Amino acid sequence: MKRDWKQRWFKLLKIDRKKFFFFVLLGAGIITFFLILSLFSYRIKQKAQADFELATSHYRKAQNSQEEKRREEYEEAKSLYDDILGRFLLRDKKKVLFYLGSSLYYLEEYREAARIFQRFVDRYGRDYFSPWVEIRLAASYEEIGEFQKAIKVYQLTLREHPEGALAPQGNLGIARCRELQAKWQEAQKAYQELISRYPLSPEKEIAEARIQWIKVKGQGS
Repeated sequence: MKRDWKQRWFKLLKIDRKKFFFFVLLGAGIITFFLILSLFSYRIKQKAQADFELATSHYRKAQNSQEEKRREEYEEAKSLYDDILGRFLLRDKKKVLFYLGSSLYYLEEYREAARIFQRFVDRYGRDYFSPWVEIRLAASYEEIGEFQKAIKVYQLTLREHPEGALAPQGNLGIARCRELQAKWQEAQKAYQELISRYPLSPEKEIAEARIQWIKVKGQGS
């Protein structure tokens, strides 16, 4: 009886020991995996940051360059931003989206710019960059002739940032799109609204001039 009990005990210890070593090895494997993943992610982020700084230097050079050099710098910036955007371990991409969209806009690739800006709006919503993104998204739609989409985005800017620095541009954009749609009375109303709401803005003079032009053409009231 005693002997049987010892055999059972040693057998039980043997099974437990196997389980113990199995879970130790499993735990060590999991820890090693996450350490390698963290190191890889850290290197990806470092490389992305370095490339982002390089892309942004090209972007800034483009803004201060002569016409013949400007496009080349924007192309370099676009290529780098686009490459960074494709890196799956990089979570925060809002600055990359903003500058990539802006590069595309200045390169007059308006449809692609609109796609990138829309991606920013869908993903980040009310971010610090949102007013600038929304204005450029609307302007991109305007450039490709999608005036109703442009108006909706300009209206979004006015609704979310009615007292913001870009609000007069949003109001002006709505009026301009109405005019491009040959909706003269609606355009005149939008220009007049701009004058009333933002009397100290630079856009006021543009609105006054456009109202006079509409009236001279006999389209306004």
